[in-house]
Amino acid sequence: MQWWWLGLVALVAYLLGSVNGSLLVSQTFLKIDIRRYGSGNAGTTNALRIMGKKWAVLVTLLDLGKGAAAVGFGYLLLQGAGSGDVGRLLAGVFCILGHIFPVFYRFKGGKGVMTTAAVVACVDWRVCLAALALFALVVLVTRWVSLGSLLAAAAVPAGMYLSHRGEGREALVLTALSAVITLLIAVMHRDNIKRLLSGTERRFSFKGKAMMDTVKTRTKSLTRKTGAALRQTSKRLRVKGSARRLKGRKVSRRKLRKAKRKSEARSQRAERRRRKGKTQRKTAKRRQSPHVQQAG
Repeated sequence: MQWWWLGLVALVAYLLGSVNGSLLVSQTFLKIDIRRYGSGNAGTTNALRIMGKKWAVLVTLLDLGKGAAAVGFGYLLLQGAGSGDVGRLLAGVFCILGHIFPVFYRFKGGKGVMTTAAVVACVDWRVCLAALALFALVVLVTRWVSLGSLLAAAAVPAGMYLSHRGEGREALVLTALSAVITLLIAVMHRDNIKRLLSGTERRFSFKGKAMMDTVKTRTKSLTRKTGAALRQTSKRLRVKGSARRLKGRKVSRRKLRKAKRKSEARSQRAERRRRKGKTQRKTAKRRQSPHVQQAG
C-alpha cells in the first residue's frame, strides 16, 4: 500500500469534515453565527437549543452524511490493498478532525459527537448500537448530554477490540484509531468535564423552546403592545392639541369642553371606520376562500 493513498484519504476526509452542518445552516438560513449563542459550540445540541427541532434535524443529517461519505471514500480507496476497515476508520478520524477544526470556519467547529456516531456506525454497526444505547441510557437518567457523549466515546475502543479481536494486527490498529477518536471527544469536552465535577453542568430539557422561537414570540408580543400604546398616545395628543389651540384664543370653558368632545368624536369615528374596514376585508377574504366557494 502506497503512503500517498493514505494522505489522499486523510485530505479528502478532512475537507468533508470541515463542512460543519450547524454553521452552514445557521449562517445560510438564519443569518447568524451559532458560535455566538448558547454554549458557543457549533454542534447538534446547541443547534437544537438555539435554532429549534426543524433546523437541528437538518444539521444532524448533514453531519451524519459527511461522516458516512468520508468513511465510504476511505474504504473504496484502500479496499484493494486489503485495508478497507483501516481506511474507513482513518478517514473517520480525519473527518472528525475537520469537524472540530474546520478550515472553512477559522478552525473553530463542534465537538464531533454526531460525526463520530456516523463513522462508528459505518465501520461496525454493533459497536455503534452499544454506544448509542449507553448514550441514551445516561441522557435519560441524568439529562447530561455531555456525560452520555463521553461515556459512549469511551466505550468505542473497547467495543472495537472485542468485535475484531480475532483479526490480529488490524484489530490493534482499529482499537488505536478508536482511542484517538475518544481522546478527541474528551479534549473537546474538557470544559464540560470541569462543570460536571463542580455540579454546574447544564441539563438538557426535552420540553424547552428554542431560543430563536422565544425571541420571535416576544418580538411579536412587544410589537402588538407598542402599536396599541402608540395609537392611544396619538389619540390623547390630538385631544390635547385641540384644547391648547383654543386656550391660546382665550375662549370660555364651555367652548373648550365642546372642542374636546368634537375631537373625541372624530377619534371615535376614525376608529369605527378602521374597524369597519377591517371587518369588510375579513368578509371579502372569507368569501374568496375555496371552502366558501365549494359550499356555495
